[in-house]
Amino acid sequence: MSQKDNDQDQTLIAKDDKEQWYKVLHGEIAPDADNKNHINAAKIRSYLLTRDEVTAVNSVDDEYLDTISAEEARVIYRRTVEEAKRRGGTSWRNVFKTYGVGILIGGLSVYALLLTYGVGNRTSESELADHSHLNFSDYPALNENENVGTLPNMLLIPGGVTNKGCSKGWDDLAGGCRPTEFPPHAVTVEPFLISQHEVTYGQFRKFIAAAKYITDAERENRGCVHEDTTKPGGPFVMKPELTWESPGYYQDDSYPVTCVSWSDAQNYIAWLSKETKTSYRLPSESEWEHAARGGKATAYHWGSVANNNQANYSGESGKDLWKFASPVGQFPANKFSVQDTSGNLWEWVQDCWHDTYDGAPVDGSAWEVCNNNSQKVRRGGSWDMNAAGIRSAIRSKGAIHDRSNLYGFRVASDWQNPNK
Repeated sequence: MSQKDNDQDQTLIAKDDKEQWYKVLHGEIAPDADNKNHINAAKIRSYLLTRDEVTAVNSVDDEYLDTISAEEARVIYRRTVEEAKRRGGTSWRNVFKTYGVGILIGGLSVYALLLTYGVGNRTSESELADHSHLNFSDYPALNENENVGTLPNMLLIPGGVTNKGCSKGWDDLAGGCRPTEFPPHAVTVEPFLISQHEVTYGQFRKFIAAAKYITDAERENRGCVHEDTTKPGGPFVMKPELTWESPGYYQDDSYPVTCVSWSDAQNYIAWLSKETKTSYRLPSESEWEHAARGGKATAYHWGSVANNNQANYSGESGKDLWKFASPVGQFPANKFSVQDTSGNLWEWVQDCWHDTYDGAPVDGSAWEVCNNNSQKVRRGGSWDMNAAGIRSAIRSKGAIHDRSNLYGFRVASDWQNPNK
């Protein structure tokens, strides 16, 4: 078919479809499996808007591609990236205009991509522009191997819309999703602060010394849960001698504190708030996932495939040199400069547990209305999990006094606009 014939067939997205395409392309809504327009938009996003080109191309289902091949899409993506780099800061919008990407997908145009500000970004251009009032420079990230200090280093996380939970075509490609991760839904999160790392042993030790606090594991020599690898099946059992000070493996001040319960975390936060005259809290589940994804729709903040150079999880290879927990900050940060949200330790959040997301808040707040307030949520997976168990959508539950050498936490705080 000639270029002229192609031009005659090309049409822009109908006005009624543009908003839906826009939301799917940004990961703001999950694609409806029965809506071909949604599926097309999701497929375009999966190989044009992720940085994991090889995986994205290989995962494309050709039955949804009417007039463009996966390889053609990859070439367009590569050329666009090269052109953006050559122009040194020219917006993606202008680059796409320059190339005139008007290739038809099911009779619709990829022109919707012109709405996108950055490759793989889940936040709209208007929202990005609105971030100009955020004082990021007041919350610098620590560099690699920089001492984490005795207080959590807080980062300012921009607000935006995140698709929370397991989205078809994203998380399910990374080993499957748990029933508790459904239904995926868009949440709007306001700017907030979160600690760059999990609270460390050194930071928690300062609290213990100052407050004379006794953790749940230490009370009546109750101990901490660990995996007993000496028994068939490796059952998880309570071991009285395990505590935050002695979790069953080596740790120093740079390691994340573990063997702490949700209740222990709340007591640390109360002390920290009083000590610093700043109101701290656990992040909500929505805030945690928003920060963990770092603006990406992929199963992990770095892409669609688990990688031992990116996180501490089951096995020892690549940068993952630790059989158990690793010191904080040993793996690459996401776009928001947050580290270690995938693997290392499960992290307590504020929300009480619900078996699904049906009825969950969409405003980024913690879901604290529930039938059993003694059950709380943990996020992120841990050092013993497989690849599917460290996805940004992974979640699990635990009672408020549960503790294990797989559990830790990080803190959050409300952001105060200095201009108000």
